[in-house]
Amino acid sequence: MQENVISQANEALIQAYLEIVATDDYKDFGTLLTDDCTFSLMPIGYTFKGRQEVMAFVETAGNRRRHDKQSNIVIRNQFTDGDYLCVEYEHSLIINALHVRSKIDGYCLVFHFRDGKFDAVREYINPSRLPWVFFTVIVLRLFPLIARWKARRRGVKSM
Repeated sequence: MQENVISQANEALIQAYLEIVATDDYKDFGTLLTDDCTFSLMPIGYTFKGRQEVMAFVETAGNRRRHDKQSNIVIRNQFTDGDYLCVEYEHSLIINALHVRSKIDGYCLVFHFRDGKFDAVREYINPSRLPWVFFTVIVLRLFPLIARWKARRRGVKSM
């Protein structure tokens, strides 16, 4: 059986990503992406194209949540074959206005490496609890609209 070989650049990229997740501060996530990267959000199938669009989405999604010691992202599994990185995680949904806190599982991010950066990301969201299935599908459909609106305000023309 052949062992997976990962380059030092990709190993450093994985560590940088994991540090961003641990601190819950995604402002530097753009430094990990190629200029022409894509980010596909499943189950809705919407794809953000280019670093600016991806960061508009990441900032929109990240600004909608706040984690603390009881409510944070927990990585359940991660593995790589040298070309792809797969990260399975859960995190808590926090809606302060409604005083809602709930763990949502079923998140899986698949990253593709190119030249020491991520050039493609697919985020699969498939919660195990039925109420969250409906909620995530509805909320996920709003993110492209909000991200486009924010990007236009910042002068990004391609969205």
